[in-house]
Amino acid sequence: MNFEITKACADSLRNFTQNNYGIQLKSSHAHELVAAYFGYSSRAALIADKECPIGTLKDAELIILNHPIQRIEQRLKNLANLPSGFPSGDILAATIYKTIITNEQLSIKVWADFKEMAIAYAEDRVFHNEKMERMMGIDGSDQRELDWLIQVEIKTMETDVMMTVTYDYPAKAKNPSRHASVAVTLPRIAGNIGYGEPKVLPTFYAGHMSDPDFRLQNGID
Repeated sequence: MNFEITKACADSLRNFTQNNYGIQLKSSHAHELVAAYFGYSSRAALIADKECPIGTLKDAELIILNHPIQRIEQRLKNLANLPSGFPSGDILAATIYKTIITNEQLSIKVWADFKEMAIAYAEDRVFHNEKMERMMGIDGSDQRELDWLIQVEIKTMETDVMMTVTYDYPAKAKNPSRHASVAVTLPRIAGNIGYGEPKVLPTFYAGHMSDPDFRLQNGID
């Protein structure tokens, strides 16, 4: 199995701590921190993952890091005999991130988190008609500038992550009307950060379907 990316990240951590803090980080500790960054409970779990091995990260359409600092901070608490003055999780995460983005094949695929990615894909689909009208020279107001209430619900499953992005308006209304709901599904293919081509399914609401009370009474949301 190809662990080239994890080795590169672990080596970067060891070099960084040695050069900047005078700390000789154990190889095993470096690999545990990298495993946490990639969303695994341990280095052993990373190696044992045959269904979505991290070695296939180069084949991913999207790489979503999704708040790795928290995972690294937690892993630091579980590592024994770390010296005083050891760098914090945010510094370690930044070091691993730099290693990933220096790889041109991976850098163009990176997103900070699921919410950012979901809104970007949903927006493109929700406002597609407006974009087409502008291309054809048809004047119209920019819907993106309206007072939207945008919410993102994220559901993590064993092999997929599903995000539902809803667009209600106006945002400050007591009962804003529903304009659209977009389901974005990502198949997991590499660890807990590499995903395949997203499936984007929009639903547009009109008439009584945009009435929040009607939707609630009929179990639509």
